Amino acid sequence: MIRDAILYIIGLLNDFISPVDTTVDDQVVLGNIALVDAFNDASAQNLRNKIIASVANIEQESTLRNLPHTISVPGEDGIPRGVRQSPKVWLNVYVLFAANNNNYENALFYISKVIGFFQANHVFDPAQNPGLNPNIEKLIFDLYSMSFEELNHVWSYMGGKYVPSVMYKMRMVAIQEAEEGEAGVIRSLGTTPNVL
Repeated sequence: MIRDAILYIIGLLNDFISPVDTTVDDQVVLGNIALVDAFNDASAQNLRNKIIASVANIEQESTLRNLPHTISVPGEDGIPRGVRQSPKVWLNVYVLFAANNNNYENALFYISKVIGFFQANHVFDPAQNPGLNPNIEKLIFDLYSMSFEELNHVWSYMGGKYVPSVMYKMRMVAIQEAEEGEAGVIRSLGTTPNVL
């Protein structure tokens, strides 16, 4: 799901940045910004003069951590049936967009375009975005502002020199690989009087 979500957003970003000229290579690519200076091979060359989308962190959404393992869902006949399944893991994915461009003015231009894209479109769902994987209920992009100290830590563990960049928190990616099982349904509640 993470890969599907990010690749879909990258496709929309490329359409936003170069809407007319289809002969130009994609400006936004999925890659690991930490590898830009690590190797002098083709994989690093493909990241030059591009906006690189890198996953910087993945965290579980704490407010959706304690969901029930058994739920009641309507069956085909409309009668509720119990379903036992481990709850989905809801994730927040921090995506760093870094303009790895030899021309600093172009780097600033492209980062501004990324910010402008998410300012105009920050919520994505399958109803409004038919190309989005239908298993993704909703994606919400929030600008994640880092302090200078956090920025220093991020670029230190990425192992690179700072380039113009912006980080977004992509909320509510769900992972569900557990299979469903049958569970009983509570049909009535009753009380038994205490007998002494």
